Order: sequence, then C-alpha cells, then structure tokens
Amino acid sequence: MTFTHMKNRKNLPVAALRAFEAAARHGTLTQAAEELAVTHGAISRHVSHLEAVIGTPLFEGARNRPRLTPEGRVFGFALTNAFDQIDDALRLISRGDDSILDVACLSTFAIRWLVPRLHDFTARYPRYDVRLATDDRSPRTPVDVQIVVLEPGTAIPEDCTLLFEEQLGLVVAPSAVPGSAQGQTDTVRLDALPRLETRTRPHVWHEWSRLAADSRTTPPRQSRTFDHYHLTIEAALSGLGVAIAPWHLVAGDVASGRLVAPFGFHMSEYRYGVRVARKGRRKTQHFIEWLKAAIAEFPEPTN
Repeated sequence: MTFTHMKNRKNLPVAALRAFEAAARHGTLTQAAEELAVTHGAISRHVSHLEAVIGTPLFEGARNRPRLTPEGRVFGFALTNAFDQIDDALRLISRGDDSILDVACLSTFAIRWLVPRLHDFTARYPRYDVRLATDDRSPRTPVDVQIVVLEPGTAIPEDCTLLFEEQLGLVVAPSAVPGSAQGQTDTVRLDALPRLETRTRPHVWHEWSRLAADSRTTPPRQSRTFDHYHLTIEAALSGLGVAIAPWHLVAGDVASGRLVAPFGFHMSEYRYGVRVARKGRRKTQHFIEWLKAAIAEFPEPTN
C-alpha cells in the first residue's frame, strides 16, 4: 500500500497523521505525546508507521533529538493546514454558521481603518465572531465579506458594492517642516526631504504629480521604500520624510496634528468596494450595513 495510490479514505492512517502533525508542529516527540496524552513510544511508532506507508523518512538525526527532513517539513505544514480546516469546520457545525464572520481586506486598511472601528460592530452585534484575513493577495480560503480595491478603469463587478472613492494627499510630520503646523509650508525644505515609497503601490508619486498638477521635476535627493503602506505612514509620522497617502488611512493623524497635508487631498481613480460570497445572509447584511454607515460618518478632508 502506498500513500499516493490510496483511493479509499478508510485506509488513511489517521492516528499516525495526527501524531506526526503534532510532532512536526512542536519539533519534539515528547511534546507531541503530552498534547495527545499518549506515550513517547506511541508517537515514535506512529511516525515510523507513517514513514513506512509513504516510503519517505520524515525525521532524521539522533533518536533523542530528531529533526524534520525537508519532506517532513513540507508534509507537516500541509497537515497542520488540513487539521486547521477541520477545526474550523467543527466550529462552524458546533456554533452555527451564522456566528462566525470571515472578513478579508488589505492589511493597511485593516490596521488603520477597520480594526479601530470593529469594537462598534461587535458592540452592536455581539453574536458574531469576526475573523480578519489580511493577506494582500486574494484570500486562499472562502470568506463571507471581502473589501477590495478597484483599480482605475475597471468596471464594478456584479457581486461588488461601491463603498467610497479614494483621495490622495501629500503628508508630512510638522516636526520635519517647521511652520507647517501653522499653515506655512517651506517648499524648499519639503523638497529636500526623502520621499517615502511603498512597494505595494510603487507609482503613487506619479499619481500625485498628475492629480495635483505638480510641475516640480527636481528628483528627490533620497527615497526610502517600505513593504506596506502602514509602514510608510509610520515612517512619515516619525518625521523620516514625505509620503503620499490616502485620506481614509491618515484622517485621524491629520485631525490630531500628527501629520499635515499642505496641498490638501485630491480624488484619485481608485475605488473601494465590498464583495460577498453568498447574498442574502443576515450576518453579511449586518456587516455591510454597518460598514456603509461607518463610511458615511467618516469626515471629508478640508482642502
């Protein structure tokens, strides 16, 4: 019997898979035995049985300090993901599908806009367990609600509802440009500051130049690039340079005076929308209604 040719799941060595997954996750057979409430020898026998079934060693090295083989690392990671999905399915069954709300969005949107407001949603709807997925790619597993960014020129999908249009502005910490907090902008000093850029949106400075009709063509003396927008904004807050940022991500900082936007904000061609996996579900309707209300209450920039 080989693992790759099993056509009947009743032949799967479930106990051995569970034992190996625990050992791979913990890195030791002893901790796996403690988690599963069995003996060290039982874990060892299960792992040996699994290695015999698949014909590949999963651990190597001394018996008292084994380490995962490359195949073992890959297989262990896959098993952990599989068992996590089983756990999620069990939770859905035991608690009811309507109690868990899976929401996906970009990490910066989650950190700087959604998470600070989620307490209001949970206070209004305490029965929902909101779980955020913040991978900056399409989610690998199905979600109930996905907040998406619609690029310029793209049509709004049929399963998508428009939330708001993005506005961009040049922002800088007042400490980096003396007098800016009082509305006096030293453009010479401003131009000398490093440009803060973001890998996830590498052309935002070109966008800003076009939107603001900025005719200054002198290249910056220095630029600093960060992986995500929230890091770029934090760099601006720390006075490390000048950034181009969307209003909805920096509105609180501008209102508090931690950042200033000397040239105001201009409407970009990007839009934010919300998509749902299945229409008509009460939990998604509640979340989208709350989301729209929160956006409607969000202040507009004063240019």
